[in-house]
Amino acid sequence: MRHAWLLAAALIVAMALAQSPAHAQFARQEFIAFQSARMSPADFLNGKKGEPITLAGHLRLPKTGPEKGAVVILLHGSGGVASSDGPSSVWADVLNRAGIATFAVDSFAGRGVNTPADVAKLIPITRTPDAFGALEILAKHPLIDPQRIAVMGFSHGGVAALYSNIERFRKMHASSDAQFAAHISVYGPCWTQYREDENHIKPALLLHGTADDWVPLDPCREYTARLVKAGKNVRLIEYPDAHHVFDAPAGGQMTKLPDVTTPAWCRFAESDNGIVINAETKQPLTPTDACWKKGVSLAYHESAAKKAYADVTAFLKDVFEQK
Repeated sequence: MRHAWLLAAALIVAMALAQSPAHAQFARQEFIAFQSARMSPADFLNGKKGEPITLAGHLRLPKTGPEKGAVVILLHGSGGVASSDGPSSVWADVLNRAGIATFAVDSFAGRGVNTPADVAKLIPITRTPDAFGALEILAKHPLIDPQRIAVMGFSHGGVAALYSNIERFRKMHASSDAQFAAHISVYGPCWTQYREDENHIKPALLLHGTADDWVPLDPCREYTARLVKAGKNVRLIEYPDAHHVFDAPAGGQMTKLPDVTTPAWCRFAESDNGIVINAETKQPLTPTDACWKKGVSLAYHESAAKKAYADVTAFLKDVFEQK
């Protein structure tokens, strides 16, 4: 019954969008339901399957391209998929114009996530099964080349986009042999060191603003350096003076949120039995840990955004041309 409701709702939205001139740059769209799972971080790290849930994604196929084309799965940030000028929507336009299909996943609706408090309870790494579920359903689509499927995530969604590249997690949570062609994280957190997290499979690209005070850059610099030292195909591109959500007009002019408290300045590590601890205290994070920071900001940065659009498009075309 829930599956039928999702499809009916998707059809209504699709009919409305099809009449909108703002979406005229793509030739065809579909809303597709797929299976994922709800689980705790410990269950995820211990390889438990969790509670099955149904999610949905918005597939947009470009006007031009081969009969079976490439696609990028888009994993939204903590703001969800609703904003018309948010990252998922903006990047769908950018990639569709480049002849690449997009599949914007809604990780919240199927989990009943409706408020900021709900989002705070959803630990980013537990969205990784969303990436694998979307990959599995798209690999069977008649208009998608299963060898040319990439995943791209923003902030909260950047974790699943990047860490779905780890062989350990793929073996634990992917239910098919399909593999991504590439992984892209846009200002996603890198502050947790997981076991075997240097065992990446495919090319990866990280985009980050140097002025980001919501998700700081240094942990991603350090993680990238570890991956490069391990011989992995990974690149970090830094954008000077760019803040969080620099790539989408939804970021607007400089917006300061002085009352937002974030553990972004903490460093974490996976301990025994799938427990994630504060790497400094060697204990689970508490509200009194000194690494918490109050006050964050976000802002759109037009020149950085345009360069990011070009950087990602070039990266994907290079990866897809090798398939």
